[in-house]
Amino acid sequence: MKTYYYIASAGVLGVKTNIKNFGWSYGHNVPEGTMEQYERCVVRMQVDLKEFNDDAEHEAMGKYHYFSGTPGADKIYYTRNYAGKGRMRIRAEGFLTDEPKITVNRAYYKLITHRIMNLHSIGYIMTDLATLLLLKKGYAPIHCSAFKKDDSTLTVFAPPDTGKTLSSMTACMEHGAEFIAEDLAITDGKTIHSVPWTSTFRYYSTVEQGIGAKIKNRVDKLLPVMEYISFKKPDPITEYVGEQSILDHQVVTHVAILERGDDYVAEQTEEVALQKLMNLNRYEFNYLRSPLLTAYEFFNPELKIDQALANERDVLTKLIRGSEKVFSVKKNNATHYAKELLEQIGSPAAPARAVQGA
Repeated sequence: MKTYYYIASAGVLGVKTNIKNFGWSYGHNVPEGTMEQYERCVVRMQVDLKEFNDDAEHEAMGKYHYFSGTPGADKIYYTRNYAGKGRMRIRAEGFLTDEPKITVNRAYYKLITHRIMNLHSIGYIMTDLATLLLLKKGYAPIHCSAFKKDDSTLTVFAPPDTGKTLSSMTACMEHGAEFIAEDLAITDGKTIHSVPWTSTFRYYSTVEQGIGAKIKNRVDKLLPVMEYISFKKPDPITEYVGEQSILDHQVVTHVAILERGDDYVAEQTEEVALQKLMNLNRYEFNYLRSPLLTAYEFFNPELKIDQALANERDVLTKLIRGSEKVFSVKKNNATHYAKELLEQIGSPAAPARAVQGA
């Protein structure tokens, strides 16, 4: 069976798997990479789709709901019946090593596609695991958009549906900025590392100009649930921003927090900014409440999930302290953020360079 390598963030996060077009929160459009690129990543994970049966080993193990494990062992199992005689299975191992692995059988992989109670899809499980491992290595995933213009690199945080994606895409597509992220990135507190494969910007009619996109946006306004239904794989970022304008990593110079309200711009104190960034991250990253990680730590306390939370706070504090300016922007109209952000970082809006369309 063929092995695929997917590099979510160059030099930082990679996945080795036998699943073609593996999709997860760190990217739905990640192109295939190489073994060499994978080996250079700070965090490397494996996910293997295959049929297996370790049920006989479970009888002598401890139980944690549907999980089985042995105290101190770096391995746990999940087994659950479905449709009478069928069984969904996961084996999770090596979480305390440099290359953890999830093995899943086809029944679980095919049947569990979202988060329902303690049933999480493999994509969500791998997302939670990646978040924990990054934090243990001194990196923090951040729910943000980001771009560079001239000598300034801006990281943009905001509550959902406020305008961070639209702002960064507008800055890149209309004002000549260089793309870093539109919904998700990784930082060590100084440098922001791009995770350019998320594609949430496909929902904005100001970004997609095709007839199909315009019709879909009109339907979404009438039936909001349709926003989350897609009949095709989202287009990669290279369909909107030229590949030559995508940056892998940059040193952060500015941090912005977008909010809705009457037009307003103000610098933020470290305490207020940190509280907001931690809150916005908590909405996106669920590693603290992951059933599999929680069960793993029950059998092996060395996983130390709480320590990851402390690391997250430290990395975000470093990001705030190292920035030239941390500020909040309020706008009644989400389309007005981009120009204001460019003004605040000292790179006023200008006619776009040739950055559209790969």
